[in-house]
Amino acid sequence: MKLHKGVQLFTGIQNVADQLYVNTGTQLVETYKGANYFEDSYIPLQTWRSPATEEVQTLVGKDKQQFDYRKSLYIGMLPEKLKNDFHQLGLHDLEDAYEVMPTFEKNKDQVKKINQQLHEFLGELSSENNFKFHKITYAIPNRETMTSFHVEGAFLYLGLHIDQSRAFSIHTAHKSGNRVCINLSSETRTLIYTNLTMIQVYNMLRDKMDLQKTPLNPDNIAQHFYTHYPTYPVAKIAVKPYQFYVAPTDNFFHDGSTTGTKNIDITMVYTGKFDQLP
Repeated sequence: MKLHKGVQLFTGIQNVADQLYVNTGTQLVETYKGANYFEDSYIPLQTWRSPATEEVQTLVGKDKQQFDYRKSLYIGMLPEKLKNDFHQLGLHDLEDAYEVMPTFEKNKDQVKKINQQLHEFLGELSSENNFKFHKITYAIPNRETMTSFHVEGAFLYLGLHIDQSRAFSIHTAHKSGNRVCINLSSETRTLIYTNLTMIQVYNMLRDKMDLQKTPLNPDNIAQHFYTHYPTYPVAKIAVKPYQFYVAPTDNFFHDGSTTGTKNIDITMVYTGKFDQLP
């Protein structure tokens, strides 16, 4: 199945196509490489390849004036000074995920300097200065998907999903804002995603389902889409150390991935309305 033009990637990185991959669809999964998943979870097939020229043109936006934070991605590199200040924290040398937060706590002066610079930088991405710190995530390496929940003593993974960071319907998902995720790890992580907005997914499912009989909502739309369109390609963008991405994670199916990595994964996340390109 061919990619449709939908969520587009904008960037200031040269040769970004070298960081892009596509595959041949998704699979229903309960357990993958020892990780347990919720019922009706879908993950990408391991058929990754570099995209053809036509696919790059579908995935990557050329005119930055067309950037719409509600349905666009952006990937870039942190400013050099901010990158160096993060590097001085020594996060790249940590071997245990539980050392991450103590490292921040032990370097309060450095963290304060980073926070000031980071807020200035993020302020340039938000016309209304509408954003807030969300969390720092740290996780074990080499996971096909990252998002999980602790349920009855065990972690269950979610697979491709929308975040639901606030209450919304399928038709209002685009109003949820977006987020910035910064890779503070020593290795490249990836963002896997389906390049369709929730409205596009809804319209495609309308051709396959009786939506009066089976109404769609944020909880079931992923299951129905991947059931009816298992061969729709998934895209993957590599996010190198100290690169960041901006994404409307309530409005398109996605997850993080650390497949192939050996070290702990560390990501800093801010949420809000990031509607300006750097």
